[in-house]
Amino acid sequence: MIFKNPSILYGLLFLIVPIIIHLFQLRRFTKVPFTNVAFLKPLITQTRKSRQLKKWLTLLARMAAIACIVFAFAQPFIPGSDVATQEKETAIYLDNSFSMQSSGSKGELYKTAVTDLLERLPNDQRFTLFTNDNTYRNTTKKEVSNDLLKSGYQSKPLSYDQIQLKANALLNDNNKRNELIIISDFQKTIETFPDTLAGLKRELVFLKAEESNNVSIDTAYISSRETNSIDISVTVTSDKAINNPVTLSLENNGVLVAKTSVDLSNLKDTGTFNFETSQPLQGRIYLDDNSLTFDNELYVSNNIERKIKVLAINDVDGEFLQRIFTEDEFDFTAVRARDLNFNLLNEKNLIILNELKNISLNLAQEINTYLKNGGYLVVIPSLDQSDNNSITNVLSSNSISEKEKRITEINFNHPILKGVFNKQISNFQYPKVNATTNNINALDPILKFEDGSSFLFQKGNVYSFTAPLNDKNSNFKNSPLIVPVLYNMGRGSLPVPQLYYHIGENNSIAVSETIISDEILELKNEFSSIIPKQRAFDSFVLIEIDDELNNSGNYKVLKDEEIITTLSFNNSRKENKLEYFTTKDLGSENIVYSVEDLVYKLSKEDGVLSLWKYFVIGALFFLICELLILKFLK
Repeated sequence: MIFKNPSILYGLLFLIVPIIIHLFQLRRFTKVPFTNVAFLKPLITQTRKSRQLKKWLTLLARMAAIACIVFAFAQPFIPGSDVATQEKETAIYLDNSFSMQSSGSKGELYKTAVTDLLERLPNDQRFTLFTNDNTYRNTTKKEVSNDLLKSGYQSKPLSYDQIQLKANALLNDNNKRNELIIISDFQKTIETFPDTLAGLKRELVFLKAEESNNVSIDTAYISSRETNSIDISVTVTSDKAINNPVTLSLENNGVLVAKTSVDLSNLKDTGTFNFETSQPLQGRIYLDDNSLTFDNELYVSNNIERKIKVLAINDVDGEFLQRIFTEDEFDFTAVRARDLNFNLLNEKNLIILNELKNISLNLAQEINTYLKNGGYLVVIPSLDQSDNNSITNVLSSNSISEKEKRITEINFNHPILKGVFNKQISNFQYPKVNATTNNINALDPILKFEDGSSFLFQKGNVYSFTAPLNDKNSNFKNSPLIVPVLYNMGRGSLPVPQLYYHIGENNSIAVSETIISDEILELKNEFSSIIPKQRAFDSFVLIEIDDELNNSGNYKVLKDEEIITTLSFNNSRKENKLEYFTTKDLGSENIVYSVEDLVYKLSKEDGVLSLWKYFVIGALFFLICELLILKFLK
């Protein structure tokens, strides 16, 4: 038994009061002999014994009543567990990712969790609650109820490690028992569920989704392009085989313009829309599906594309460059170094210095200005080139080596190679070089030699090779690597608008517009508008969008209320993979399957059996006993 107010126990000193009263009442009687009452002696003895018993019982009843009153005010209780008496601070993570749209036994998992929390949590309990996009510190269910009922789903959930780290930061009182409650469907986004952080008690509320078949629009891309039309291919997947064709629809500016169907008997199929490019596409591709709804539509837009301007300055044969930078996507110009017109430089998005033997001071100054304005440069060195240290981020040859080297390592995570390969290959035919101009170990190389030195690396806006690419020195031009490497350098030099972008990712988009002074570009649709990060260059504005957008849709790019172009943003499809951790993966000792079960479990752990009311009843009982003793005991 534990007392909430143990200092009240000093009140037991009042027990001395009935004892003192009792002692005053035990006065000795003077014996007076009287001959005529000798026959009453047995009766007198019996009466005195009865009175003495009555006084002792009265004393005990009074002391017991006082003790019960003191104990009642000290508020004794019996704890429900070893930690019930320790002060606790609670953080609740409520998963509002798109996978929580799945249906459970009571409806959508997220909505069920919100309803149960608002119904089951005690009104006076204070806690910290956070979702993937909001945090509510030291709140109650009454304060947070409106926000939770109005909140929507988020496409970028916190990882399980991030959840624990954030909870640890929010629960920063080391003197309290810290508890994290995770309410989620526990979608399997990593192989192993993380262990609990030290000093943090973790409770898992595993909301299980009912088995269903989710049909998803995964991707869309331009599969072919003609003078007046484009073909948009759309990939659709299903969790289970569907025998009947699934209809895909394409809207442009809210008007239905085309329909097609896909066969999902093999779980995946591609449908194609042919769209006339006589007008811009501000479209929505959609299908009907009763499972997850966020992946039932995909917003796309296609505006008049601006060709990327590439200039190759050659001192050797540059025909291979022209075969890579084709006229359907690039405006390619090749000139000999001696015929270069410096006025061309600032118009270009990418400049390639192809084995120049001599870089004049004037050319170096012009290129430095060009780089400062956001241009990109590719340097293919010459074995007998002169010093080029005067160009920003370009190193002159410092140690020409005629040792043969093979190019054996590929940085698959570098931006210009990311997504190029379906898998990380390691057994391809390695290209080689006979001589190199530099022996550099770059921090983040794109391609490396077998000795660990760099063959191709990036520094700022400059891509540098460390060996010439001519046929006498290297067979790299015959390698399958050269096309994606140089092509993506060109595409990256001007990030032209794509069919769509993913919300929550780092997106850099070049908009063909010039702005001056305090002019800005704004993104706007019918629900929201933002002013994104932007940098102005001579012929375009580079817009950078990370996590500013929350809603998928087609967004107009405005300059002074004038529509410049349209950009489409969609939620990532990572959340539509209906694969979950098992109870065994999570660790069954701290798992419940509903908020109701969690509240019951915690109430048992944290609950206490209050005894004060029993002591009040005891005090009343002993007071009644005293009255009965005084009245009926003779």
